[in-house]
Amino acid sequence: MDSLSMPQRLQLFLYSTGNIVGCVLALGGLGLFFLGIVHAWWWVIVAGLYGAGVFGWPRSDLAKMAEQTELTNDTLAQQVRQLVDSVANGLPKDSLDRLRSIQGTLVELLPRMQELRERGIISAKDSFTVVETVRRYLPDTLGAYLRLPRFYAQMQPLSDGRTAAKTLFDQLTVLDTSLQDVAKSAFAGDAETLVTNGQFLESKFSEKLAFRA
Repeated sequence: MDSLSMPQRLQLFLYSTGNIVGCVLALGGLGLFFLGIVHAWWWVIVAGLYGAGVFGWPRSDLAKMAEQTELTNDTLAQQVRQLVDSVANGLPKDSLDRLRSIQGTLVELLPRMQELRERGIISAKDSFTVVETVRRYLPDTLGAYLRLPRFYAQMQPLSDGRTAAKTLFDQLTVLDTSLQDVAKSAFAGDAETLVTNGQFLESKFSEKLAFRA
């Protein structure tokens, strides 16, 4: 935020919920003046209503919550759920759906990380990807989006032509796809073991059934 230019800061303010609420309240004050309900000091009332909207509207702490959520090795899966629940109201539906998909993959992977590492099934690179997604990539991505006013994030094109909402969706898609690839690789060995065991059982018991016949 410190590197933003003055025009960018102005855009963020204009799209902010506080400014929008302030404008609505100020228009209400002008309405009272034109209806003849207020006369003297009408401009003070209008300015006061605008200021009440700008400074009185509660600021969202979702970005700070996303970035400052402490994630430890012992409770990663539980804290992923808490992180997702805490920011859900601030995200567009498509991004929230993608985030829920990421959550589902992490909830499957995280409780088994140590076992998968000990068995040599998951590589150090994939293990690093999973842990860093929870500790850094996901909180940083969500925090960067949630710092923006909702209207700005969904309507204002950025330098690459995408809105912040579209950028968030694309970034979450990258994380989701990466984690799903890790999960497929990690669980592929167990899946093949199940198939092999099934073939063994089928062969074993088919021989006994043939003998009895």
